[in-house]
Amino acid sequence: MNSKPMQEKTVMFLNQAQAEQLKEITTHLRQVRQEKSIPIEKIAAQTLIRAGVLQALEEERFEELPEPIFVQGFIRRYGDALGLDGNALSHALISNVVRQDSNNNHNNSDNKVNIYIPLVVTYILLLVAASAGLLYTLNPPQITSETLTPKVNGQQSMVTNR
Repeated sequence: MNSKPMQEKTVMFLNQAQAEQLKEITTHLRQVRQEKSIPIEKIAAQTLIRAGVLQALEEERFEELPEPIFVQGFIRRYGDALGLDGNALSHALISNVVRQDSNNNHNNSDNKVNIYIPLVVTYILLLVAASAGLLYTLNPPQITSETLTPKVNGQQSMVTNR
């Protein structure tokens, strides 16, 4: 399997600071696990995280990992299983991820504002047309005798009913 295309996946999800922070966290987790002599399979069974994913974390093969939000959960559960504060470990990583994603979302939301303006205009026009149709249906124009009288040679003729 060629790891070159997988490398690009990591670049999309993790910036350089996040990758460095993830390396520090996973190195610390690996050291604690090894000091406690806990096999990775036991951590996998306890956390319900596949052993392959835990090995990829420990060996810094981040291109094999899913999106950072999932990695955050893995780190939290892994830290908790080792008796560490998993929330603090995962928060250190996610604070970088959230900060980057919120900047991206802010830029995207500026672009979306322009899309909604035409929709509002369309909805207003549709509402006006529906209101006019309803008003016409409920109050039809009054038909008078002048509109029914035919004109002969430019003059109005008298129609009588017998």
